[in-house]
Amino acid sequence: MTINRAGIALLHESESFVGHAYPDPYSALGKALRAAGMWRKYLRAPFALPQSMTALSGNPWTIGYGFTKGVKEGDRMTVAEADARLDAELREYVSGVKSACSITPNENELAAMVVLAWNIGIGGFKRSTVVKCHNRNDKLAAARAFRLWNKAGGEVSPGLETRRAAESALYLKPVAAPVEAAKEMEPPDVIPQSVDAERPMVASTINRAGVIAGGTATVATVAETVNTVGYIKRGVDDIQDWIVPILLIVAVAAVGYIVWERVNQRRQGWA
Repeated sequence: MTINRAGIALLHESESFVGHAYPDPYSALGKALRAAGMWRKYLRAPFALPQSMTALSGNPWTIGYGFTKGVKEGDRMTVAEADARLDAELREYVSGVKSACSITPNENELAAMVVLAWNIGIGGFKRSTVVKCHNRNDKLAAARAFRLWNKAGGEVSPGLETRRAAESALYLKPVAAPVEAAKEMEPPDVIPQSVDAERPMVASTINRAGVIAGGTATVATVAETVNTVGYIKRGVDDIQDWIVPILLIVAVAAVGYIVWERVNQRRQGWA
């Protein structure tokens, strides 16, 4: 098991990759290089040390992402080699940190403490106030205790103070709640996305029925008029006996069709 992405990102930020061995900045050699203004130059590429520095100790020599075990002056390492070693060694640190915790840490707490232990060692972590406060469930005190590890060579290190603040912030950072799986929903009705152009009003079944009803009513009115006029023109007596009932039946049927069409369209959801 390794640590989460936030922890890996913090470790990479704190331990920038260097492909060659370099002396600890607070070792005798490291201090001499810094005093001479040659520290960054040596980090970019090693060079032959001045005679006055060759006898100075650079321990612990460091390479890759802060690896120190077995590292000696002149060693080199590729990014791929560093990534593989990081993955392997982190598992050891995760195991060491978890074994020191009587209260199971969440993933951010674990990552922060592993990054701290990477820098101070598992032994230092097990003796630290950080894990003591964590094990009594005093998370705020544990977060403050990260900053107790801010010295190197007897000096307060600005770099360590920045790193401890970042570790402390990660330790206190809430773990994001897992995203809930989308609820299974009933598949929707078949709804085409390629929709025909709207129908013209003259093609509407409702409009057609309305025209028929209106026309029938008009004819019925005309028939009634004919009936009235029939008193003057006796020749239409035979017509009035059958035309009006038939026209009324047609009108009722048309109105019924309009009602049926409207109900049917409402059931289908588009009227």
